[in-house]
Formats: sequence, structure tokens, C-alpha cells
Amino acid sequence: MLARFRPLFISLCAVTLLAPATVFAAKAKTVTADAFPPAVLWKVEKPGVKPSYLFGTAHVTDPAVTALSEPVQTVFDNADHIATEIRIDFNMMMTMAKNMLMPEGQNLADLIGAEHYQKLLPELDARGYPETAAKRLKPWAASMQLMVPKHQGGELPLDMLLAKMSIENEKDYVGLETIEEQIAVFADIPQDKQIVLLNSLIDGQDKLEGYYKKLIALYIKRDLDGMMQFADQQEEVDFPKADRAYFDNWSKTTLIGNRNVRMAERMQTLLSQGNSFIAVGAAHLPGKNGLVALLKAQGYTLTPIYDHKK
Repeated sequence: MLARFRPLFISLCAVTLLAPATVFAAKAKTVTADAFPPAVLWKVEKPGVKPSYLFGTAHVTDPAVTALSEPVQTVFDNADHIATEIRIDFNMMMTMAKNMLMPEGQNLADLIGAEHYQKLLPELDARGYPETAAKRLKPWAASMQLMVPKHQGGELPLDMLLAKMSIENEKDYVGLETIEEQIAVFADIPQDKQIVLLNSLIDGQDKLEGYYKKLIALYIKRDLDGMMQFADQQEEVDFPKADRAYFDNWSKTTLIGNRNVRMAERMQTLLSQGNSFIAVGAAHLPGKNGLVALLKAQGYTLTPIYDHKK
């Protein structure tokens, strides 16, 4: 059942693809003297409670990403409680599908112009959205589609794979956010800015494909510090000058920062229960306001587990 909705979920997971500002390159400079360890799996401990684990994911279908390393697979299998950013199930997919579409009679081409629309169609088709499904997408929803690499047929993205395994193994499985909260990250962008975002992503697709490949390669190496530096150094999307400050602030605050605070708060129940496996986009782990730093500030001991796949 989940596989049927793969394109919807992949677009939703574009909210945090691989690193902060992978598309928008908000220029928060990386502090190389305090480099983030090359780890996406962290042991989270506090006295008197069983350890839990925080896992940074990449929301892509690349088999080199979705094949879990032995340490990750072991802690997942042994965990009593599983959490992903949202609980991925049929109701979530239906809510997502309903919110992505404009009312009957309204078409995306009328908002973004015929030239951009014709350039958009093959990009959406490569991501599982033929024109019959794409023509009524809201601009923010189409943008989310373009913020992930073209996926390989038959593969599930990593977060959906974790959800599938959780449900099949009858794990206690929850989400840290609601689908409405994740949708609002994009849907609350003013429509004129949504159109700027979408048209800029359409024009930048050739550059973005190579950019995503580099980020995925860095993720496979568990080099989150390298990912942060790479994102800082690149200009993947050419926004009009008048819109750059808006999207820089949006990516730093709405896309990452505010959600880090919310997720850190909501994982407290899981951490107090112990033996939990919490999977979020790798973008949320590093940085002075990342989840690793936030949990340390709350009195937890976090230890990196190095599982680099050779």
C-alpha cells in the first residue's frame, strides 16, 4: 500500500533532503575547528533509562543509502519504539494528496506561465507525476517534487522503508510531527514566493542533479560536516535578488531551526521510555542548533557510532 504513494512521500520528504539549505544555501558558515563527527547514528543516554538511538536519514531511493549498515539494522531490530519525522501511513498519504491539489478549474500553467510549465512536465514525469496528476499541483507541491533527485523505479526511500519495516514487525511506531505541520512548512509560503521558488527550481534542474549526486556521496561516507561545507559553497538555485533574503531566512528558520526545537521537544517521551530508534533527516543533526547539540543541552550524553559503509 505504501509503495502506491511513493511519489507523494518522496516529495514530502524534500522538506529536509540531505543538509540544511541544500537548495537554498543559506550561508551559515561552517565552523571547521569544531567539525561534526562522521556519523549518522548516535547513542542517546541519560542515567536510569535504557539508551536510545538517533539516526540521520537521506530521503532518497539510492540503494547505497537504503541498504542499512549492520549497526543501524541491529539497533532498529532491537528497538521497542520507532519514530520518523511523521508517521507514514494511509491516512497521512491521503491528507498529503488532498492538500497538494488546487481546486477544479485551476491549473498550474496559469500561475507559472506556459514556458516554465512545459519545462516542468518532463521533470515531474521522471518523478512519477504524469501531466494528468501534475496540472493541478499547487506551486509549493510541485517545488517539493523538484527538490529531490529523480528516483529509481521500484525502490522505496529510506524513511518509507523504515516505516514499512516498523509496521510489518508490529513496532510501536509514531511520528514527531503531524502531516499538517510538515505541509505548512511549504504551504505557508506566500503564493508569489511559491511561484518564484518553483520557476527557479525549474530553471536550475541541470545543476541540481549533479549537486544531489555529490550530497548523496557525502552522506554515504557519513561526512555531514563535508555536506554542510559543500552546501555553504554552492549556489544551486539562482533566485532573483529581491527574493534571496526571504528564502535564506525561510530555509534557516522555518525549514530547519524551528522544526529542530519542535522535534527535540517531542522526542522526550520516546527518550524517557528508552530503547527508542528515532529517524529524522540528516539535516537536523549537525550545527549549534541541531538535534545533537539540543539534546546535549538537555542533559543527554550523545555518542557517535561510526558505521561508514566501505
